[in-house]
Amino acid sequence: MRDIDGLYLVMVVLTVISPGPGLLMTLDNALARGWRVAMGGVCGLALGAALMASLSVLGLGVLVSAHALLFGALKVAGAAYLLYLAHGAWSRNRSAGGPAPRADGARAWPAAALLGKGFWLQTSNPKPILFFLTVLPQVAVDGASQTLSVWRTAGAIAAYAVVLLVVHGSLAAVATRARPWLTSPAATRLLGRASAVLFVCFAGLLLASLV
Repeated sequence: MRDIDGLYLVMVVLTVISPGPGLLMTLDNALARGWRVAMGGVCGLALGAALMASLSVLGLGVLVSAHALLFGALKVAGAAYLLYLAHGAWSRNRSAGGPAPRADGARAWPAAALLGKGFWLQTSNPKPILFFLTVLPQVAVDGASQTLSVWRTAGAIAAYAVVLLVVHGSLAAVATRARPWLTSPAATRLLGRASAVLFVCFAGLLLASLV
């Protein structure tokens, strides 16, 4: 179980740092308005992720507890989704770039407004929703009893929110200086290949747990 938990944290980091609307919003806010204001949007993303994770687990609780066969099918679906992510990461567009800075005259959004914007963006973003539906239940279930553990669920959700705050906050802090590195084709390719390998490893562990 410790191997699953460790790889779950790796999966969270890779999911949070992978290109998507949330990450683009964080970088765009940091480049245009600075770190302090951008963190309002980051907090909104974290709150939205916590809500969607909680709803995903609560909705699947009855299924996990009462239908072992369907839970096994859920693991297979989760592994298939991870392999899909691995394929996408391996073949990621090498020429993709980050957001361009806005003009000096861009409207200054207060941090509170960006918090709401980040919250709604996260609740409608399919990437974390699919992650919570397919990966989170595997970690939230107690290995011995095959029932949902409140503590494991809360810990997994908190870990996602904390990782999101740390990763997006760090990227926002260095966005301007690191922009050439973030858009480097070599860096994009290396991150994509490493992510693909780890996605495949986690999928293999999920399938192995069915034996």
